[in-house]
Amino acid sequence: MRLTTYNIRYDTPVDGDWRWAQRKPYVFENLRRLNPDIFCVEEALPNQYQDLNKLIGFAHVGVPRDNGVDAGEAAAIYYDRTKFSLAEAGHQWLSPTPDEPSFYPGTGNRRVFQWAKLVEKASGRAFVAVTAHLDDGSADARVAGVRQIAAFLAAQQPGLPVFVCGDFNMAPDDPAYVAMPEDFEDSLKVAATVADPLSGTWMDDYSYVPHENPVMQRLDYVFVRDFDVVSYAVDTTVSETGKYASDHFPVTVELNFREEKHD
Repeated sequence: MRLTTYNIRYDTPVDGDWRWAQRKPYVFENLRRLNPDIFCVEEALPNQYQDLNKLIGFAHVGVPRDNGVDAGEAAAIYYDRTKFSLAEAGHQWLSPTPDEPSFYPGTGNRRVFQWAKLVEKASGRAFVAVTAHLDDGSADARVAGVRQIAAFLAAQQPGLPVFVCGDFNMAPDDPAYVAMPEDFEDSLKVAATVADPLSGTWMDDYSYVPHENPVMQRLDYVFVRDFDVVSYAVDTTVSETGKYASDHFPVTVELNFREEKHD
């Protein structure tokens, strides 16, 4: 299966003549070109979420983080309905009160993770997809978020192949990266082939314009358990306007189920 994780950048007047209305066709063009079976997005405000929901052939799960209904950014999972069926889905706020819209102490934004138990129709095999957008300001909140996701998966969805993806707002030396469970592999490190043209997924200047020697950070990840990673690729395609469609680059991985273990 092909999986893309993509922070599409929230719709903000700060972006002037390159806000969502202008960027949207190129975000969609990227998704069409990458042709994922499943894609996950972060920073989708309600108007952006509604636009994405119109993509033909995809079903989705996800909620806006501020109230779970119609306010705030969503981290959402979209899946090809011809290839997968939805068995279960849900979400939690990354906080001490995960079942209600809430903040981790000391942070400025509510954060949420979305999960879906999907079944591949061709094989009948079930797996769990998770996407999240971790806090940008608090390392403690990121660590707590990773641990909360791991605890949920261990308690509620044990034994299934899993991928956990999204904008983790962390570098590989961040405490939250270290806190990832040992049985989760960083897809970049285990992929059979890697394409990472700029050595990162986020260009740290909000210009949207390619230039020499950009300052890059790796903020977007795909962690896997019981999947083999065939390829990992960061897409740095420039739109016909000469700009990138988002401040983040989409990351696409090709995954195969790992052979089932038998006693």
